[in-house]
Amino acid sequence: MSAIHPEGHPWPPGASESAALLRAGRLASVDLIESALERMRSCNAALNAIVAQVDAESLLAQARAADRRYAAGNPGGALDGIPLTVKDNLWVRGLPATWGVDALATFVPDHDEPVVGRVREAGAIILGKTNVPPMALAATTGNGVYGPTRNPLDPAMTPGGSSGGAAAALAAGMGGLALATDAGGSIRRPAAYTGTVGFKPSAGAVLSSSGFPRTSLDFQVVGPMARSVEDCALLATTIAAGASCFPGQGQAARPQAWLRERAQARRARIVAVVPPDQGQEPVVTAALNECVERLARAGHRVDWQPMPYSVAQVDAFWLELIPHGVRAAVEELGLDESALPAALRDLARRSSEPSAVDVYRTIARLLDWRQRTRALWAEADVVLSPASPCLAWPLDAPYPASIDGCQVSPRAGALYATFANAAGAPSISVPVPWHPGIGMQLTGAPGDDAQLLAWAWECEQAMQA
Repeated sequence: MSAIHPEGHPWPPGASESAALLRAGRLASVDLIESALERMRSCNAALNAIVAQVDAESLLAQARAADRRYAAGNPGGALDGIPLTVKDNLWVRGLPATWGVDALATFVPDHDEPVVGRVREAGAIILGKTNVPPMALAATTGNGVYGPTRNPLDPAMTPGGSSGGAAAALAAGMGGLALATDAGGSIRRPAAYTGTVGFKPSAGAVLSSSGFPRTSLDFQVVGPMARSVEDCALLATTIAAGASCFPGQGQAARPQAWLRERAQARRARIVAVVPPDQGQEPVVTAALNECVERLARAGHRVDWQPMPYSVAQVDAFWLELIPHGVRAAVEELGLDESALPAALRDLARRSSEPSAVDVYRTIARLLDWRQRTRALWAEADVVLSPASPCLAWPLDAPYPASIDGCQVSPRAGALYATFANAAGAPSISVPVPWHPGIGMQLTGAPGDDAQLLAWAWECEQAMQA
């Protein structure tokens, strides 16, 4: 199958540029909505990225209202008139929120989650909901309610999970911004596989959920996806829980100005992770090597080091805690466990094995590990790696069966991703322009979200040069 992308259909300006053009009276929100609607009509049936769409007339009415506000010199906020999608595990008033679970196929929330309310207050126009795997806990995107989502770069392949619907919509031109979630790479890996940008903020940096029950403590955060780092930064500043995350950034200014200023004011100490002997595609390693060379030429100090954390320890935290989150969610929502997909049933049943004391000890070990891990940020500003050691794999497989010819475990594709979730650190995937489907991951110190975005912006510029 051939790639699905906007050939013959010019890209609209990015979200940040669109906001500036709207303010200058050189663009209409109606044009942005019509462009998104055209892309949805032409390719969403093939991709199955947006699974619940807002009525076209409602979208156009919202756009005309935004255009009137701009004409009156009174825009509603930083995102006024900008189209945006929301991942299906986040609640949007009046739109289905199935969480990819058959038993919730008819559930429609009566209120917005706080983060959704924040983008509404900023004037964003919500196009619809994007597809997820059941409970947003899989490396691919699809479920019994809506079916699978395909990758626009190659529709025979998965866009990854669990934010594959958000990533596929962006890559196909269906809106320029997306709200998604990341508990173990769920934003960054789909971004890498689709050639988009995905940012996981620090734990606590974004307004907490009031929708579906948590399944992964603060491993999961809401974060932005877009087609550029600047656009991710625009949405990140809008949804941030407090000004301390992005001090000094005015809502009306294009992020590019403060991103450049921050990036140029401070050279980063970057630890580039030495690739494993096996289990990473050579094309991914080649892209990492080229990225290191370009960042070094830009003046950053880059040192190669072995992985500065134990993958086995990180995976153990995730695998020991997630079953209890699934069990708690199943009980809180009153779901029939027998009706869940087999993988979720297995997770829920594993929750009955350890005692409460065992769970407490796991959380205590996690907190101790986080304290020890902070020593890493005294020696380095950024950990650089691929977002994933592999590229997208066939649509019907739950995970890559092999990487570089080697048989791998189900979590091999998340080799680099889950560390940031366990550490509560900000992390971003920036696409490699000369090889669509590969992303470079930059992970910064917890709480240093704005500075990490600035370095990611400079990395993006260096790779596009």
